[in-house]
Amino acid sequence: MAIVQPIAPPTAPSPGDSPDPAGTVHLWQATVSSATAQQDTYTVVLGTETLEARVGVMLPLLVPGDEVLLTRTGEGRAVITAVLSPSAAVPWDDRPIRLQSHQSITLAAGSATLRLTAEGLARIVALTIEHDARDLVDIDAAEVRIN
Repeated sequence: MAIVQPIAPPTAPSPGDSPDPAGTVHLWQATVSSATAQQDTYTVVLGTETLEARVGVMLPLLVPGDEVLLTRTGEGRAVITAVLSPSAAVPWDDRPIRLQSHQSITLAAGSATLRLTAEGLARIVALTIEHDARDLVDIDAAEVRIN
């Protein structure tokens, strides 16, 4: 079981140091300063240090100004574990959410499922499928089969 230290304790090692061999988890508060084009690597500012960090959990797109919580992996990489305070410039509900997999993504609720595969298949399985369009429904396909 890991012991979690308070955010940015005065005696904690620098984020550049390796984790404590006894299993202590050190956490630091940092600010996102920029993101790469792929939106999976962030530059964060921690005091006077600038670090490259990856997201270790599912989070919405991070933007400059977000206050985040960092830890280090066994290999010494900085990992963003949580958002402490989102930037006031971009509220949570104005941010895109992206789920990505090299194999498939499945959303399931009861007996209904939506599955997206890397091969390009989108499959909806449900007892009833309702489509309520307020405008044109456009189907563009090489072939359309019904039943």
